[in-house]
Amino acid sequence: MLFSNVEPSRSNRRRGVVAVLVLVCLATIIAFAAITLDVGAMYNTRADLQRTADAAALAAAVALMDNDRLKGDSYQTGVFGDSRDAATNYTYQNKVYSEHLSVAYGDVNIGYLSDATDSSEVQSFSDPDRFNSVQVKVRRDSTINGPMELLFARAFGKQSTDVTANATAAYMDGIIGWRTPSDGSNLGMLPITLKLDRWVELLDGTVTAGDNYSYDPSTGTVSNGSDGINELNLYPGPAMPPGNLGTINLGDADNSTAEISAQILNGLTPADLAYHGGELSLGADGTLMLTGDTGLSAGIMDELQAIIGLPRTIPLFITVSGPGNNSEFIIVGWAGLRVMYVKLTGSMASKKVIVQPALIVDPSAIAGDSTGFSYNVYRPAEIVR
Repeated sequence: MLFSNVEPSRSNRRRGVVAVLVLVCLATIIAFAAITLDVGAMYNTRADLQRTADAAALAAAVALMDNDRLKGDSYQTGVFGDSRDAATNYTYQNKVYSEHLSVAYGDVNIGYLSDATDSSEVQSFSDPDRFNSVQVKVRRDSTINGPMELLFARAFGKQSTDVTANATAAYMDGIIGWRTPSDGSNLGMLPITLKLDRWVELLDGTVTAGDNYSYDPSTGTVSNGSDGINELNLYPGPAMPPGNLGTINLGDADNSTAEISAQILNGLTPADLAYHGGELSLGADGTLMLTGDTGLSAGIMDELQAIIGLPRTIPLFITVSGPGNNSEFIIVGWAGLRVMYVKLTGSMASKKVIVQPALIVDPSAIAGDSTGFSYNVYRPAEIVR
């Protein structure tokens, strides 16, 4: 009788130990489950922030592609402001966990990347004329939007956490050529070339035909009056050989007004580009040789007048040799422009093909290094980081 309670007492203790272990295990499982839920929420918030940052950066970069940048510093400042507004608006519109977020002014950086594919390159802010990229940071922290509140981690003393996402969008410059558009459409290039020096002189204001015509982007029309962008008379260009006033072969060797007319109206067809192997591009030495075609004449005046106001690309050359159809132009780059006024009748002095710089954005453009001589021609903006 003295030992009758020994076994029940041991059994009770064992049951107690087991119960404690079960409770500890349950508590551990619950704690891990709670942490998992908080971590999952953090990852989801981070993904939403990244999506928002991507959208904001891309919208801001697209906003940089505004023709007003060609009008001088005062207009350029306005374009940069519009770019920041686009980043702000897209950040607000793309909710994160059903919440509208704001982006801090210092978290939108507009600058220049010479090689947008190089993730180690730091944005440069020294030359606003070349700005081509926007970096956007979207965050939830004590500075803006407030940190993300945690639910279950509070039991372990963790009330909230900071979450941040970065994105950079850029449009590619340094265009070295053009390939056949993937959708089979035509390439908007004129079969007319201009000496590189003359284009540079237009941009720096040393040689212009004034500012007598105005382009309205809302209607796509051209009218008399100033719009803040200098113009140039493309006809006749400087340093042209005898018997050639600037037209070149951009397809087969058929030197005909009919072919030039078709290319002016419709651009280069895939068949035209096939004569160049599907790509019209500078070579490894940064040059491309193109032969001359029949000269500018009244026979293509109607076609040039038909494309007034439309953006087009022309090749830029540095040297030319040979006369007429036998001339050879050494092409070193490309320029974006639009035709503003055309008159190819009357005396030589009265003939004019007035053009002004214009932005060209084309997915068929081939981006190379930034050391070439291309102006106002770009690939579309894309997320690069």
